[in-house]
Parts: sequence; C-alpha cells; structure tokens
Amino acid sequence: MGNGATPAELPLLGDAPLDAPIAWRGGRWISRAEFVAHARRLAESMPGDGPAIDHCADRYCFTVALAALLLRGRTALLPPSTAPRVVDEICTEWGAIALDDAAVEAAAPNDARAEAIPAVDARRPAVVLFTSGSTGKPSSQAKTWAELSGATAAAKQRFGLDTRRHDIVATVPSQHSYGLESGVLYALLGRATFHAGQPLYPEDVRAALAAIGEPRVLVTTPVHLDAFVRAGLEWPELERVVSATAPLDPALAERAERCLGAPVHEIYGCSEAGALASRRTCRETSWRPYPGVELRRNGDELHACARHLPEPRELGDIVTMGADGRFELVGRKADRVKVAGKRTTLAELNHRLLAIDGVEDGSFVTPEDGSGERLAAVAVAPDLSAEEIRARLADSLDPLFLPRPLVLVPELRRNATGKLTRARLLELVRERSGSASQPS
Repeated sequence: MGNGATPAELPLLGDAPLDAPIAWRGGRWISRAEFVAHARRLAESMPGDGPAIDHCADRYCFTVALAALLLRGRTALLPPSTAPRVVDEICTEWGAIALDDAAVEAAAPNDARAEAIPAVDARRPAVVLFTSGSTGKPSSQAKTWAELSGATAAAKQRFGLDTRRHDIVATVPSQHSYGLESGVLYALLGRATFHAGQPLYPEDVRAALAAIGEPRVLVTTPVHLDAFVRAGLEWPELERVVSATAPLDPALAERAERCLGAPVHEIYGCSEAGALASRRTCRETSWRPYPGVELRRNGDELHACARHLPEPRELGDIVTMGADGRFELVGRKADRVKVAGKRTTLAELNHRLLAIDGVEDGSFVTPEDGSGERLAAVAVAPDLSAEEIRARLADSLDPLFLPRPLVLVPELRRNATGKLTRARLLELVRERSGSASQPS
C-alpha cells in the first residue's frame, strides 16, 4: 500500500490561515505568521549544514527549531532523553549541533510576520527518532516530511481534528514520536493549536487546560491519567483525551472518563511506523486501524502498510486479526516469556501484579542473560511485604512465573513518557535484591 510518487516539496503548515494562532505561550496566542518568521530567522542564523539535536523543553521553541531545520533541508535529531550526557553522546556520534530554548529565543524576530507558507523538502529525512530503550538499547528511526505529513493526516481524520480548530495540552515531550505527532504536528500540519508548556503535575495540567480555548484535547499517558484520577480536581470541559506510550488498563480508562468528563482514546503505534490505530479502551478490546492503514501477516511476521509509508514496516507485536481489519493485541514479541515449556507475556504478568490491591506500581523483568528463567519483579507497595505480594500472585499465576526475587522500592522513576527501561529495572534488582526480598 502506498500513495505513488512522493512530491518533491510539501507545505510546512496545514491549511489554517497565517493569521490564525498556532501556540499559546506566555499568556498570549502566537500566530502562524509570527511563527514562520521566527523559524526563518533561526534557519538563517544556524551554523553548519549537518543534523542538529532539537532538545528544546518548551514546545513552541521545539517547533520553531524543527521548522527552521526543515527550511534549511537539515535533519532534526530527537533524543530519547534531554539529559546533558545523552545529548552530548548523540552530538558526538552524529556530528551534530544542539538547539535549546535559549538558541531559539535568541533568534526571535521583532514583530516580523511571514506573508506566505513555505514548502520544505518532502523526500529527505526530516527527523530521526530514537526508541525509548524500554526493552533494550535505543535505536534510531528516520522519517521524511512526506511520511510525517501522511501519518498526521490519518490521525487528524480519526479524531476529527481535520474539520475545525482544537486546542491541545500535551504532557509528553515533543521528542517522543507520540509527543511529536499529537503535541506538535496536529497543530503544525492542521488547524489545531498547542500549549507551549509540558505540564507534569495534575494542578499544572488543569491550569494549562483552563488557559486555552475550546474544544480542548488532552494528550497524555496512563501514568498521568492515574495521577489525575487520584488528584480529585475539577477539570475544565474536554472534548477528548488521548493516551499512549504504555498499555492503558480498561478500569483506569473508565475512572479517567468519569473524572475528566470526556472519552479516553488509546493509540497503538511504534517509533518504526508511527501511530496506526486507536480504540476507546473502556468500551472496546479491539483496535481500529487509522484510515489508509492495514496490518498484514507475512508468515510469522506482522507488517503495517499505509498510504504514507514508503514500504511495509515490520511490527514487534503479536495480534489476532478480525475479519473487518480490526485486531486485538496479544503482546510484544520481545515480551514473550517461556519458563520450563510454559508461556506467557510480560504484559500479562504486569497486569496481574498491578491488579493487587496495595501495589501502586511495578513491573516484571526477565534476567540479564535473556533466558526467561527465574523472573524478577520490582514493586512499589508501602503496606505489603514481598511474601504477601508473591502469595497473591500465586492465586493467578503458575508457580513457574512467580518472581524470584521480588524487590520492593519506595518509588519507580519513570521517564517523561511513563516508561520503565529494562536496564533500570535490572539495576534495581541487582542493587536491592537481598534476603528480605527472597522467597523463604
């Protein structure tokens, strides 16, 4: 499936007029004309001709830097973390310069306004995304502007963002594929606007939503949704909530809908292929592919085919297909666990762990040698012992899958998208496993 020849150039912006807003920042709306002028000035002032890391924290600055690189025909590298060490490593490996908020601010024009929407090269790599490393070492994925534009068009159609303006608040970083598409490209390539901040705590998110207009869309993660439900706040009116980056428990989705007063839609996708399907989690178990997207089997492999993808992309998931093109997710291939001939998935094990009353957070992890034997787990459960958790797991799991060791920690520090990396989980197991956490 494809859309034939890719045009040499595509517009930088969607079909909203230049005098329409694109971002809410500093207590005011910034127009698209002002935004384009800012991007042009930054493009003119940037040194070099190679790739550049866009590690701006402010969403408006990130988008200006992205646009400036596109206008110069350069590639934006989007790091999996904006930690200085990660940025320095990518700069060294790729021979790249780094763009931060200060660099973008320094190029702000004085009352300049663009008079036309520029076009950018559609065929060369526009961005390079890096996977989170949740199941291993991060890898890089290049995307052209044509691919990003096509994927965004399909998503906008699914969520009704292609017919009128919506104002978006996102809690996920712009450097993540989900944050890029939902928090930036819905606005850049459509009629939506975005809040320039990346609010973290429930009250900050509530305030950001109150500052923008209607209809409002909240782009977030399961970890944030859980915090919103626990916060007990009164929320501004929302049209919809979108969640991704980790599996969303149907019970949490139902609680979030009651709390936020809006339908919660979950996105299925990956860095390799982008967003591909969605579902309303508390009402549907199956995923509905986006317009123009189809999942196809090729032997034991599963591929995503779409009009905007130059070729089919292999997916690392196991699914069951329905006759109508919908599908149900069984788990990730990398998450399959086999112990003494018996099989399960990390997703199923984590579901059982988190379903225990008193377990606030946690995850199973396979051993460092990848054998699948002697599974370990890390959990946050202030009022439970490791033995109590293991006893409750024994009610729903085969004894072969009970974690040994089961390590208790005060908290699990997730990354900005709510994910736990396998490397960090293994580090916690090594550091904290001891006689108190071991089975008697």
